[in-house]
Amino acid sequence: MNSTTKIVIFEDEYLLANDLKRQLDRFGYEVTAMFRKAEDGLEFLAAVKDPLQFPDVILMDITLAGKMTGTEAAVIIAGKYTCALVFITGMSQHEFFEEAFQTKPFAFLSKPFEISQAVVSIKLAIYQRGLEMQLI
Repeated sequence: MNSTTKIVIFEDEYLLANDLKRQLDRFGYEVTAMFRKAEDGLEFLAAVKDPLQFPDVILMDITLAGKMTGTEAAVIIAGKYTCALVFITGMSQHEFFEEAFQTKPFAFLSKPFEISQAVVSIKLAIYQRGLEMQLI
């Protein structure tokens, strides 16, 4: 299943995003794009015309380089698209989780995390998204 799973990473820390991409590639996932700014990522998603090229999973950091936060971008993504959303965060504030839950994320990853945790979260997100699509 994961050999065709497409992932987009929203992460402002270039080294972390690059390392995550490299490790996910080793697990057979296809990281199709990485963005430091939510605005750029949203533009990319809006430009994808072929549904087969749309990401299955979006890994979304809360703190991004642009004016928009990851949570704000997630609200837009959740309202327009059916991909699975996994939050990446170094934050532990209760307010963040309350806001993030409104976007119906499939999983949370707390920094720092091991690649095995990311893979489990991605697999869980894909599984849950599949169940959700069957219900629809």
